[in-house]
Amino acid sequence: MPLTVAAIGQQMLTSRTLLERRPVQVALGVLAATTILSIALAPETDATSWDWVRLLVIAVLGALAVLVFASTTAARTEDRQEGLIGAGSLVLVALILNLTFSLGAALVFSIGISIVTLVAVTDSDDRSAWAMTGALLVAIPSWTWSALEAWNWGLLLLVPLAAIGIVSDGHMRAAVALPETVSSPLTSRGHRLGGWLGVLGAALLTLGTALVTDADNGVAAVGAAGAIVFAGLGFAAPSTAADARRAITLVDIALLWIALCWIVSL
Repeated sequence: MPLTVAAIGQQMLTSRTLLERRPVQVALGVLAATTILSIALAPETDATSWDWVRLLVIAVLGALAVLVFASTTAARTEDRQEGLIGAGSLVLVALILNLTFSLGAALVFSIGISIVTLVAVTDSDDRSAWAMTGALLVAIPSWTWSALEAWNWGLLLLVPLAAIGIVSDGHMRAAVALPETVSSPLTSRGHRLGGWLGVLGAALLTLGTALVTDADNGVAAVGAAGAIVFAGLGFAAPSTAADARRAITLVDIALLWIALCWIVSL
């Protein structure tokens, strides 16, 4: 036990350096916001104070476990075992707390944290944080709603929405990095068009799914309308480098808005 406690403490101190990276900051912000919103928006469920405490503690433990595990990838070989012990201990405590809800919640959490950890250790600083954002947007609502016995099959739509988000964000970032003079299968303008088509496709996907399911059509329509507004703002902006960077933000906000409205519609 002393070794485990020391390992956790040491690796937590080491993992603090990861907090200086913007993708990590974005991921933690998405984690906090998505966890709170998912609990608050769980359909036909009134989460108690004890539910809130357990779910938030589990989310914190999961985040610390991923940070500790990610920090071991850059650690010396002799220090990696201690890092794995620390991360494993945090996950074990989180799983035990999940079992106070149900076995299903523990299984969903274990799958979700495995995917998030895989993304965290394979993603690099020069890539978009959208891969991690997409993983969190799928994993957290699925886990919290399973714990609160509010699971809805409509949550599976978040998987293609996350995939569209990653592709669309990648197109917009390629538009910034690719000068118009460079020969490429897609020009900078073409990448921008691809990014916005992804947003519009995501909006149509949620609206069409709402029409054939029990989801709230009005809320889904609000999400689609918001995406159209963001797309209009993006298309209206000149194709300069500065405006292209702002377009990245608009695309990300539009996709997050669509995902949020879809969750609310359930």
